[in-house]
Amino acid sequence: MDRVVRYAPPSPRALDGARALALAAEALLELEDAPTFAGLLDDEERLRDALERVAERRSGEGEEAAALAQEALERLLGEGWVERVEGAGSLRLATSPALLTAATRRALERLFPRTPPRDPGPWPRPGVEGPHEPHGPARPWRWGEPLNLDAGATLKSWILRGGDLRSGDLHVREGEGGRRAAVALLLDCSHSMVLYGADRFGPARRLALALEHWTLSRGDELAVICFHDRAKLVPPRQLPFLQAQPSHTNTAAALARAHRWLCRRAAGDRLVLLVTDGRPTAIELADGVLYKNAWGLDERIVRATLAQAARLRRLGARLEVYMLGDEPEMVAFTHELARVARGRAVATTPQALGWRVWSSLAAAG
Repeated sequence: MDRVVRYAPPSPRALDGARALALAAEALLELEDAPTFAGLLDDEERLRDALERVAERRSGEGEEAAALAQEALERLLGEGWVERVEGAGSLRLATSPALLTAATRRALERLFPRTPPRDPGPWPRPGVEGPHEPHGPARPWRWGEPLNLDAGATLKSWILRGGDLRSGDLHVREGEGGRRAAVALLLDCSHSMVLYGADRFGPARRLALALEHWTLSRGDELAVICFHDRAKLVPPRQLPFLQAQPSHTNTAAALARAHRWLCRRAAGDRLVLLVTDGRPTAIELADGVLYKNAWGLDERIVRATLAQAARLRRLGARLEVYMLGDEPEMVAFTHELARVARGRAVATTPQALGWRVWSSLAAAG
């Protein structure tokens, strides 16, 4: 006699790939940001806790949420959607392109209620001037960009100077349709961003994720620079796992890193967005030693930071500083920084940060 096996339909809560990806994308926006006195938090623990919080909101049951979070984490690691960073043990994680895209799209939906229409690109269109038909004013050529030379301006510069032809003599023209933006987002990752229970760093990190998706869809370039004692360029796949650091605020290093990155970009517009909650408290000296002073406005630190802002102005980059604090010394310094860079200082809150940045970028086109 044949054995009868009853069919059991899959549970509606079964964790398939699409659900695991959606759960992870939401959890990446809610990771714990504050470091402990022992150092940075373990990325796997941060992700597991965030997955459990998201699952609990959806299922409403604590034990089931914990099991679902563990199952989701195992699936994310098993499918390669989340990877351990080589050389960093199990503490540091990075996302796959698929999960990064899902997380950045979700961040954009949460922060920016409505987004501008997608740029159709620089290709020829009837009645629209573009890079295929240069019509803008002649300007000096910048290293790394295409050589769309303006022969008349180049020859004029060379003849007036005399001697051999040099790179400084080269002039180009470009059409407005060919202009693209290079955006450097400088995120203050110092300890003050998470002190006293403040949630300043979480909104800043979600802003970085949203801008990663938006700039890519528009054909622009984005660099996210995290600065504390030092400044470093953060690879996109590690953006979701950024944490605040138990350290000082080296704004000068962030501005210098942005200057180096922008110098290599062949973009028509160069924009630097600085998100910070305090005054600078550290600089790196010529010999690599870190000079720190957390009390008041140190003249040496202020002078070095303003010098970097002046370099950005000479490069033609626009600086916008978004202030998440209201300390009088910080506000006074920020306005001076914006004045030197010929940029602007914007007072805002963590809750309004995404909207203020989006408004500025949308107005700039």
